Amino acid sequence: MGFLQLRRQLGLAIKSLLQVPNFCITLVLTLALALSCFFVALSLFSGFFIKPLEIENESRFVVVEQKNVYQDRVSEGLQSFQNMLNWYQTPSMYEKRALISSFSDVVENLAGKPKLTLTFASSDYFSMVKMPLALGRYLTPTKSISQKNPEVIISYQLWQQYFNGDDNVLGESLRIVGRLYTIIGVAARTHGDPYFLSEGNGALWLSFSEDERFFGDQRGEYHPWSSRLNNLKLLAILPVNSGQDILAEQLYQNAQLHQSEWKSADEALLDIEPIVRSYRDVELAGHDKLAIIVLLSVSCLVLIAIFNVSNLFISRAHTIQQQLALQAMLGAKRKLLFRGILLEALLLVSGAVLVGLFIAAWELRLVKSLTSGYLPLIDTLTLDTTVLLSAILTALLLALLFAFVTSRMIDFSQLKQSMQSSGKGSVKAVRIATTKTLVAVQLFFTTVLVLGATLVLCKSADTLLRPLGTKLDNMYSVMLHIPADPTPFPARYANIERFKLALTNIPGVLGVAHGESPLQSDVPVVAMQDMAGEWTPSMVRGNVGPDYFALTGLELVAGRTFSEAAIRGEKEVAIVSWGAAQALKPGGDVIGETYFIFNPDVPAEIVGISKNFNHPKRHHELQGKTVWLPALPLGYPFMIEMEPGASLTRAQIQNAISTVNGQAGIWRFSNLTKTYQSITYLERLTLLLSFALCGFCLLLSGVGIYGVLNYSFQQRRYEFGMRMALGAKKQRLYRLLLSDTIAPMLVAMLAAIMVVAGFYMSVSSDWLLAKSSWLLVVIVTMLAFALATAIYPMKQLINSTPMRALKH
Repeated sequence: MGFLQLRRQLGLAIKSLLQVPNFCITLVLTLALALSCFFVALSLFSGFFIKPLEIENESRFVVVEQKNVYQDRVSEGLQSFQNMLNWYQTPSMYEKRALISSFSDVVENLAGKPKLTLTFASSDYFSMVKMPLALGRYLTPTKSISQKNPEVIISYQLWQQYFNGDDNVLGESLRIVGRLYTIIGVAARTHGDPYFLSEGNGALWLSFSEDERFFGDQRGEYHPWSSRLNNLKLLAILPVNSGQDILAEQLYQNAQLHQSEWKSADEALLDIEPIVRSYRDVELAGHDKLAIIVLLSVSCLVLIAIFNVSNLFISRAHTIQQQLALQAMLGAKRKLLFRGILLEALLLVSGAVLVGLFIAAWELRLVKSLTSGYLPLIDTLTLDTTVLLSAILTALLLALLFAFVTSRMIDFSQLKQSMQSSGKGSVKAVRIATTKTLVAVQLFFTTVLVLGATLVLCKSADTLLRPLGTKLDNMYSVMLHIPADPTPFPARYANIERFKLALTNIPGVLGVAHGESPLQSDVPVVAMQDMAGEWTPSMVRGNVGPDYFALTGLELVAGRTFSEAAIRGEKEVAIVSWGAAQALKPGGDVIGETYFIFNPDVPAEIVGISKNFNHPKRHHELQGKTVWLPALPLGYPFMIEMEPGASLTRAQIQNAISTVNGQAGIWRFSNLTKTYQSITYLERLTLLLSFALCGFCLLLSGVGIYGVLNYSFQQRRYEFGMRMALGAKKQRLYRLLLSDTIAPMLVAMLAAIMVVAGFYMSVSSDWLLAKSSWLLVVIVTMLAFALATAIYPMKQLINSTPMRALKH
């Protein structure tokens, strides 16, 4: 086909489409909205699986963690400092490597003394993750891992918030743990730490040797072998001729060389094994299943939209039959006529794809703003090459599909003869089998999508509807500390009452109790050991005082609260929740039982049983099991209840505690309502998106099924007009029509249920939960929906008069 001919046909196609603006707008918007969701889902999938990460040599970049093997359990992802240091100090195994750890600490000379996330990294870290800088330079490389370095890089956000983006920030000092660190660089706005390291919230970057837990004495006692941390990792780039299995074997042999050291630190430890995984796998941490679920769900939505648009093209075939017949009379061949149909389809689909990409760009910005900080790699998502190539391919394939659908409706062999009847008679009727198939397929995908969304919705609703167990409204949790507190431990007990009195005097305070809520983003978990040496299931850990339970509304169902002697550390006692009591002993009668917790020499006696504390994270594992321990005066935790409508600020607390001790600071401060909302944010967002997806899906499907059945019934209007004229009752006609439509609908729904059930049983995911009552309601609702979409066009046909049906 020559250029002039193509140009002429393109002009004809445009003129033809301009005559039916409602058809074009409906088609483009229907397809664009569905495709925009698909492009966003594809962007998420690409970012998680395809798009290269901004790191050095991604294919050989690995993260090394530690597996601790005991006789009755295995703990993964908790690293010993000395073991990681030993692995780091064997450079022949790597092309490049870096040790990193994360910790939150107070910056003493910034306004409000904020507690910020510190990242401690060895020299090669910055080049390995390709950290961009907005200002300054990287940390000066140290000759050894333990060499001190008083330099710090700050985040872009911190630079803007505390220094107003002033370029003269370089050379300023920050005081952390009594030491001054000179600011020598500012990270770029786009940079964030890996999500697996404190969820990417790093605000300051210091040399690894500045981590006081390992290279100092100002942050408690950390044993090099027995103190294990999750936020301690070894990053490595493998040599070209090496692999993950080879490195794992080398690291294992290295750990065995130091067996006597870690055995003496933890006699129960049987073995230490390395865990070597790709950087991408560690960063995604199971969220890859989310991308697959989203893509599959949106693909179902797109398929439903495609069926809807196919119905529009079937209707379009009736309107263009005269135009095609005239072209045939003028000598146009079948091939030329098909090109015209294809050009119209290509113009419409291309327009829908372009509009879809435009909408997707805004949707992607919305997704990033809503989920940033809650999911890994979100900030890197764009409409990348994968999405754009998929958009082009989608446009071509859909154009061919819709052109094929339209051409199948046209009887090209009858076009010339149909001119005698003004072009009528050249459009083929849709067979009943085809109608049944179209209805069944649309209902199948709709049911799959709705049931899949219900599984996600059940999980979210289960978390949000589950009672926490303690009060949230107007409740605040604060942890106070005194840096390098010289007060002897026995004398610190008096500080508890002094701080409590100072906090009580803050305007608007209703009550203050000693203790800290375990409602935190990082779930504090502990396991106990019974007198036979067996380990109990993991439980949430809370450090509280005797008045904590009364203030927070957590009822004690048996036993008593803590005594003053327990808070002073003179007695080893604990209180467990009802769920923990049931797990420890059948019947839950555990008062008086003893278990080893933190003191390996003296077991703790269970003195009380509380109601369950249902932490919203990891509930499927913890099931409300909680152990409450006395809040010893190592720090000073308090729960504060405010009057309704009153708020509490960090500055108010700082002013109050300064009257007790001028060196006192705030280690942790949280509004429990906001903390709970933050922890359950993704559940609430998922709940809303699930409802929106189901609603949009049902709307598209309802319109599509109605369109197919209405077209099919209109083709049979003469048959039913004759039946009605001969006296057929409406009930008989309804039964006749339902017999043609209900069977494929039931088959489609049954197939969809089987597919979703198989998917749920084969895929283990924290995002899915099956509740039979919810699923039963949804299945019944879907049956009602299917019947409604089938009966409405039947009603329109049957309620018409016999002569009108015969006339048309």
